[in-house]
Amino acid sequence: MNIEAIYDHGKLSFVTPIRLKHGKFRVIVTVPDDEVEVQGDAYTLPPEVLAMAKAMEEILDRIRNEPPPADEDLPPLTQKQLDRIEAFALREEVRGLR
Repeated sequence: MNIEAIYDHGKLSFVTPIRLKHGKFRVIVTVPDDEVEVQGDAYTLPPEVLAMAKAMEEILDRIRNEPPPADEDLPPLTQKQLDRIEAFALREEVRGLR
C-alpha cells in the first residue's frame, strides 16, 4: 500500500490519518533524488587506516596460508577435549533420533 507522508527531521507524518495494526514494522521509503545531499567521496578512509588494514590483511593471509602441523607434532588431546568430542557426537546422535 502506498501512503503519502511528510519527513520532518527524522519523523514521518502521514498526510492522511491512518490506523496501523502493529507499532513496529519495516517500510520502504522512496526519497526524491533532489532531496538527497551528495557527500562527495563519503566512503574514503584515511591513508593510515588503509595501511593498518593492509598490514592486518597480510598477517591474516600468512596465518591462513600456513600449512597445518604434522600429526606427530600435535600435542595429545586433553580429557576436556575428549569429553567435548564425545558430547558433540552424542548431540549429533540425539538430533538424528528426532
